[in-house]
Amino acid sequence: MKKLTMLSAVTLSLALAACSSTPEAPVVVAPPSWAEPRIAGITAVAQAQGYEVKREGERIRLIIPVDGTFHPQRTLLLPAGLGPLSKMANALKGDLDSQYAVIGHSSSDGDQELNRRLSMERAQAVASILMLGGVSSKQMSLHTMGEDKPMADNSTSVGRDLNRRVEILLTPSPARIALANQTVR
Repeated sequence: MKKLTMLSAVTLSLALAACSSTPEAPVVVAPPSWAEPRIAGITAVAQAQGYEVKREGERIRLIIPVDGTFHPQRTLLLPAGLGPLSKMANALKGDLDSQYAVIGHSSSDGDQELNRRLSMERAQAVASILMLGGVSSKQMSLHTMGEDKPMADNSTSVGRDLNRRVEILLTPSPARIALANQTVR
């Protein structure tokens, strides 16, 4: 009888403790990284083509130099520039969860308006090769920075060469961003 009373008391206290405890906070599960599964493959292809890749959180910046890719004084792609861009397009074409901003840059040599036009035409040339390689135009946007965002000193020849570039900024698609902003419970 003593054991039965003791068992009833323990059971009652466990039941009361369970009723009086605060509910657990919901568990928030972060969606998997968008950039993580992409960075290694993009970097391997880009470096083989002489391009630079920078990861910026959940963004990937691909830097294509104008030198060796385009005619030195024009916006025409050189034959040596077509192959590498085609390989990059092949690496990007099947990724429907990404957006691509193709951004033209120039050095500060010459007229500012001419530099903006040249950098836009170079961005258009790169975007055209990406589209020919199978990347959807719906996933792309074009931008020109002209000489406004240098990455090196324009007072040196090396700096001007580095500033003449086209960047492809890869970001998650809007649907992917919306998913990341939702709280999953």
